[in-house]
Amino acid sequence: MRETFEGLDPSEGTDDLVRDSLAVLAGVYVRRSDGSFQFMGTRPAGGWHGHGWTRKSLVVLTGGKPRKVVLHKHRWLLPGTTTTCHSRPPDDPAFIRFCTLIVVLRVWSFINSAVGLCKQPDLEGFGSKRTVQRWTARAMGRALETQQAIRAAILELRRSEPRPEEDWFRGGLSPPSAVTGRRWQSPTLHQCLWRAFAMLFVGAKELGVTVATLLAEARRRWHAQDDSFPF
Repeated sequence: MRETFEGLDPSEGTDDLVRDSLAVLAGVYVRRSDGSFQFMGTRPAGGWHGHGWTRKSLVVLTGGKPRKVVLHKHRWLLPGTTTTCHSRPPDDPAFIRFCTLIVVLRVWSFINSAVGLCKQPDLEGFGSKRTVQRWTARAMGRALETQQAIRAAILELRRSEPRPEEDWFRGGLSPPSAVTGRRWQSPTLHQCLWRAFAMLFVGAKELGVTVATLLAEARRRWHAQDDSFPF
């Protein structure tokens, strides 16, 4: 493994691992006859009843190209009340119409650049510069929890070694000086979020899994009070 990331990009070599969102991969969604996707979710504790479906349009990646799909998320009703909730899929950020993978790629292009938001031709227009800056600010506020969740997912997927980061990041895990040289409102939070996403990309390469899959595994280990990971 590389001794240092100075001048190098941890996401280099992950093109094949970021081509498909979770909706394209098997095992999470049920494909309906009309081409939309259905997420069953898990019944909340407390005797909730199934109460139809919540519909959402979500932009996902299919073969590296953005595509709008329709999600049907299981809705639940608390008996004797009008209170409802719905099961949120692992790659469905709250109040965002792009899947988690797209948002991560856009935020990474911002925090890993020496000059600001990098151009990603296929993703340009999916989140304006100001929108990406808002996503980044929210992600920085959850940077430590995100790093912990990604690390926990890697540890579980790589059962043979208790501390894979010692092998994968022997020279440490910090942004290159060209990136840290930019003006950040909170350099500490920026570096924490950079490390979280660097661990995500390197972990996916080393484990041979897609980035979307590793993100979903990290989402399962998200311990924050809200369910929006990591934004």
